[in-house]
Formats: sequence, structure tokens, C-alpha cells
Amino acid sequence: MSVSKMKRVSLVGLLRDKAEIIDKLQELGMVHISGYDELCQLKESAEELGPEAELRTSLDGLELSDPESALRSDPEYVRINDERDKLRRCIEELAPFDERKKGLFSFLRPVNAETVTDAGIRRDEIIAEAEKIIRTDADVKEAEEKAARLDNKLNMIRPWADFPYIPSQTDTQFTVTDFLSAESVKEIDELKNSLCETAPSADIWIVGNNDNFYPFVLTCLRDDHAAAEKVYAASRVTRYDFSDIDSVPEEFAKTLESDIKESLEQKNELLNSRKETAGRLSDFEVLYDYLGIKADKMRAGLSMSDSTVTFRLEGWIPSRTESTVRQEIGDGYICHLEFSEPGENELPPTKLENGVIGGSVEPVESLYSLLRYGELDPSAISAIFYALFFGFMFSDAGYGIILTIACIVILIKCKLKESMKKNITLFLLSGISTTFWGIVFGSWFGNLVQTVTLGNFAIKPLWFDPQDSANTEHFLAFTLLLGVIHLYAAYAMKAANLIAKGKWIDAICDVFFWYIFYTGEIFFLLPYIPYYGQTQFCANVSKYGIYLLGIGFLLILFTKGRKSKNPFIKMFGGITCLYSLVDMLSDCLSYTRLMAMGLATSVIINVFNSIAASAAGLNTVGITFRFIVFVIIFIAANLFNFAINALGAYVNACRLTYIEFFGKFYEGDGTEYAPLRYNTEYIYIENNNAIKKKR
Repeated sequence: MSVSKMKRVSLVGLLRDKAEIIDKLQELGMVHISGYDELCQLKESAEELGPEAELRTSLDGLELSDPESALRSDPEYVRINDERDKLRRCIEELAPFDERKKGLFSFLRPVNAETVTDAGIRRDEIIAEAEKIIRTDADVKEAEEKAARLDNKLNMIRPWADFPYIPSQTDTQFTVTDFLSAESVKEIDELKNSLCETAPSADIWIVGNNDNFYPFVLTCLRDDHAAAEKVYAASRVTRYDFSDIDSVPEEFAKTLESDIKESLEQKNELLNSRKETAGRLSDFEVLYDYLGIKADKMRAGLSMSDSTVTFRLEGWIPSRTESTVRQEIGDGYICHLEFSEPGENELPPTKLENGVIGGSVEPVESLYSLLRYGELDPSAISAIFYALFFGFMFSDAGYGIILTIACIVILIKCKLKESMKKNITLFLLSGISTTFWGIVFGSWFGNLVQTVTLGNFAIKPLWFDPQDSANTEHFLAFTLLLGVIHLYAAYAMKAANLIAKGKWIDAICDVFFWYIFYTGEIFFLLPYIPYYGQTQFCANVSKYGIYLLGIGFLLILFTKGRKSKNPFIKMFGGITCLYSLVDMLSDCLSYTRLMAMGLATSVIINVFNSIAASAAGLNTVGITFRFIVFVIIFIAANLFNFAINALGAYVNACRLTYIEFFGKFYEGDGTEYAPLRYNTEYIYIENNNAIKKKR
């Protein structure tokens, strides 16, 4: 449970060695190179110090330029981004045709450094193949769109198949023919009646008869056409433009069908060729990550300051890696390498160094805010409480065993990214906790055993059954107790942080006095707590609560405003602590969600068990077939319940961690330790050889 101690590293080397040193730094994966924004802030801080200050001296003559603006104008960097976009598009297009053997939930494919280097050498060839696939994809879409257009036209012309003339040649010197349709014969009759007065030469011929679709042809003299057009435009009929149809509708429909078939065949041929090209997917993935590695090196190079013959690098390393960096860089190249402790105004990046338990909760913490360098790392404590609360809310031994086994299999069988590995480990701990609480409360897929045995046998809880109404108050009181423990642990972390910074007075005044104050409140309220309130212990300590409350109030009253220059605030700044009594009570009540979620999981399981048993009729004859029905309903219902309540437990455990726990002491706003290394999305490099440059 610690934040790695960091050291600033300053390197001045020969410009001719810059590329090789960057390669070596990326291979080591230990040096966090100070970016443009970080260096700007550092220089501003240094300028506020005296001319003899160590930090200012170390940054003298450091010329800074914004790397992003330089990269945007670098043709090679622009080309890399463009090629990576093409490769990603190809990878996504070919993914459905990937026939390589994959492990369950595998994310990264192992390759050696030579394979990556070879992809860089064959870069132009691989990109040309990717561009061919992109063109093929465009042809596939064009064929699909063409088939869709022709199909729409075919659907439009089919009802006119009985029309014996060429639609585009029906007009004569004296007559005009319009192609129309109506939804009923009644509409056509109404149109006829209207045309009798306005266009007496008009004649209507109904071509076909389909459900709610009646195609017909209207022919009239050219002199009457304008009047006829005005009449049918005001009605509910639809007009069609067949001026481009140069054959009779039946023949034209056959031509369209042939063209559609040809377009679909063309599409299938293109898809088959894409499937054959899926064998190049490995090359695309390797080159994509190779170009990403190269782009990282370019960004790193522009974060350094160059002169005519030398370059300068500023960054951070974990203290324990100093000897390695000194040996690999300092002894391997002609350069000046200097390591120093962080200055008073410097904020090094944060690198968490935790074991299995503490490391598992780091992804959850990063969603909140990265720990600030110099703070004590609460990861191990957070992980324990997180798993405890998750299991308490999920609280079914059957679900816990499934979750635990699934996580173990994934961790053993799969090559995962580090963050994903930590997430799975956290769920593993949560699964163990879920199993524990399920055993404690006697829930094994709810009351499955009791349901299947028709009540003849039931697994008894080790402690008590939360669903029993006689235990409701006990369950509620226990969740409040867990809340108090969690909150007190948060204040303990606050005190530890203050003590680590040498602020003993602040630890006493801002934590210990509040412990007295809140403990007095808790003792005073104990008689009103369900279940435990009637015990002799509560009656004995309750009378001391008012004294502790008063002592804590007076101590806070005269110490909370101790840092203010205003004498009134200095003397009575703690008067607002009375409002904190409400805050503490509301914080404790937040933990009743543990009870609500715990009951929700088990109650829903039991309801589903009852529904499955009722639907299958387990208490009737024909039990073999009916038991199969029960199993099907049981599995489907429990998959849903598992998913929805696991999500609820995850979200609510995060909420209790973020708001109730971190809210009491966590400062955050740290800078992430992001060393120059091989950052990949599809592969991981098995050996430690550097990715050589294309010569």
C-alpha cells in the first residue's frame, strides 16, 4: 500500500545518439518524460524561486516548444496517423472473418520483436494491401446500394406486369398517358366522376388488383391533360414516372431481377475475396501497433530540447529503477545523467505499487481521481471494503462461486491488459466475498434446494436469514455498523496522511477531536438503533454520549478556526460543526443501501424459483419433463438476476467508496505515471529486444 518514491532525471546527450536513446528508453519502459504542459508549469514555479534555487538552476536554458503543433505539421506523423486509421478500419472489417484460434477473452496476441520489426520493413506492402481492402469495402457497399435501388424499382414496376405496352412510348401527338395507383376501387370511381366534368376525354384502365393497391392508367387528350392532372393531384392517388422504362413492364422486371442477381453475386465475390484476405489480419495488427510505437517515439523526441549538437531530457523515474537507468543509458552512451529528489514546488507523477489486493482496486480509483503524489495510498483498505460491500449486496453463495471460478479461469487462461487484469482480480475478490456472505445468510441460488426438494430440505444460514421479517431490524443495524466502521476508517486515513506530512496538530484537531464528537453522537443515538438499541450495553454507554458530544463540540469550537486571522473565527470557527451531526447521520444512513441490495438479490432469486417451480409443476406427476422446464426457466431468470444485481452491486460499491470513503480524505488530481514504453492494442512483445528502426 504505497506510492512509489520518484526521482527527477535530467539527461543531456549527443544529438546523434538521440534516436537510439529514445529506443532504449522505450525498451526499458521506466522513464516518464515531462511533457510540454508539465515543463511549462515547472518553469513558472522555478521563476518564482531565487536565482540560486536548485530547481531554477536545473531548468536554465531549457527552450520549450509545443510538440503537438510541431507534430501536426510533420508529414511523417500525419502519414502514420492516416495509415493507422486505414489499418484500424481493415482490422474491424476483417474481424468477422478471423479464423485464428483464440483463447477465451484473449485481448493481446504474443509476438516477438523480430516480427514487429519485419512489419515495419514491409510497411508499404501491408499498407497497399490495406488500401485494396478499403477499396473492396467501398465496392461492396456500392453493390449493396445498387441492389437496393434496383429492388425498390422492381417492387414499383411489378404491379404493372400486365400492362402490354412500353410505358415511355405511350404518349402520342394527341394523347397523354399517366400511371397512377389508388388504395381502393372506390377512390378510382370517385376520380372518374370528377373527371367527367373537367376532362371528359379521360379514360381509366385498372391494370392490376392487389390488396390495398390498385394500379391504373389514365389516358386523355392533351387539351384535357392539365385539367385531369389538377383533379387527380387533389385526390389520394399516387403518380409514377416511367419515362425511363424502354420495354414492357414484364420484360423490364426480368431485367431488373437479373441486374439485382448480378449485383448480389458481385457483392458475394467481393466478400469471399475479403475472407481470403483475412489471413493478412495479423500483419495489420502488428503494423498498427508498430506505427503506434513509432508515433510515441516521435512525441517523446519533440518533448526534448535540442541544440546544434546535443539534446536535453527532463523526466521522472521510480527511485528503485535508478541503477538500471544509469547502467543502460549512462554507461551505454556519451551523456550526462543526473538524478535528484523532487523539489518543494514539484509534483512528480504518481505510480502506485500495490500487491494483488491493493492493485485490484486501482482501476476503480482512477475513475474517481488519480492519487496525488505524497498522499498515502488507500488502495488495500479500499479493496477490502469494496469486496466486502459488493459481496454483502450480491450475497448469494451460488452466484459467488460462479463469479469466482469465472475470474480464476480468465486470469489463468487469458493474456490481459494490466488494467483489465486488475479489474478481473477485483471481481475475483468480490466473488469470494459474495460466496462468504451467501453462506452466512444461507442463500444458495436463493432457496433453490428447498424449492427442488419440495420443502423437505433447506440449507440453514450460519448467522441469520435476512428475508425473515424477525431479522429485519438486525440486518438494518448491522449495515449501519458497517457504515460507521467504513467512515471511521476514512477519518483514520485522513489522520495518517496528516501525520505523514508532519502535521500532528492538524491530525489531533481535525480527526481525533471529531472522533470524540461523532462517537458521542453515536453513543447518544444507540438506544434508538433497531435490534441493538434494547441491549444493556447501549443503555450503559448512552449516558456517556452527551458528555463526549459536549467535549468534542468544545474542542472543535476553539480549534477549527485556528488558522484564520479573524479573531472571531479563530475563537468560534467550530460552531458550524453542529451541522456535521446531520452529515454524519446521513452518511451512516447511506449504508442502508447494503441492506436494500442484499435483500433485492435474494428476494428476486426466490421469486424466480417459485415461478419456475409453478410453471414446471414440480409437485405434480411427469416430473422428468417438468424438471427440464424448471431448469430452463431457472437458468434464464438467474442469468438476468445475476447481470442486473452484479451491476447494481458494482455501482453502489463504487458510490460508497467515492462519496463516503474518499470524500473524507482523498485529494486526488495527481499526474499519471506514463513512461515511454511499448503501448499496444493488439499484441504484446514477448522478449525484451528493442524494436529496431528500419534502416
